Amino acid sequence: MRVRLSNIIRRMKQSWGTAEIKRRLWNKEFQEGHWDFIDHTQGDVVYDVVGRYCRKGRILDLGCGSGNTGCELDVDLYATYVGVDVSDVALEKAVSRSRKAGRQNRNRYVRGDIVDYVPEEKFDVILFRESIYYVQRSKIAPLLIRYAESLAPEGVIIVRWHDHKVALEFLEMLGLNFRIVESFGSDAAGPFIVVFQPR
Repeated sequence: MRVRLSNIIRRMKQSWGTAEIKRRLWNKEFQEGHWDFIDHTQGDVVYDVVGRYCRKGRILDLGCGSGNTGCELDVDLYATYVGVDVSDVALEKAVSRSRKAGRQNRNRYVRGDIVDYVPEEKFDVILFRESIYYVQRSKIAPLLIRYAESLAPEGVIIVRWHDHKVALEFLEMLGLNFRIVESFGSDAAGPFIVVFQPR
């Protein structure tokens, strides 16, 4: 019961906390190695999808963590990459990984809470890779509408996650403001990916 209660409190901080509370929580978890298991995701199905829609353009990765997408995506598939995360610890790791991969001139990282981050340019792909979980449900639609303003012509938003129940709810919500270009996944297991554009 104690573990369950601490998980509920943690989840509330991740979704409802201030940017500073989120930053401290995520810094602690990345520092303690709780997220080391996600450091190597080569071959993730989302990379094919991102590469197909990016068309050698610009990528904005919201909730980038330790920089997997910017360091593992085929370097020939994109021109520039901006990763945004609330955790300084995760971003330090992402910068180091980019340097080791020889991508320091192509990848840039910014500390910010994805709930209120404001992009400075237009992007061909805006990616939420599991990070949409940490946004309050009531704020998801306004958040996506706001980020859609930072899409280049023909640009898309891509969301990837594992919770299929949430995915189906998410797809229903998109219908009002967005056109679903394609979606991947089943009701059983594995990742669910949806690609969409503003109507």
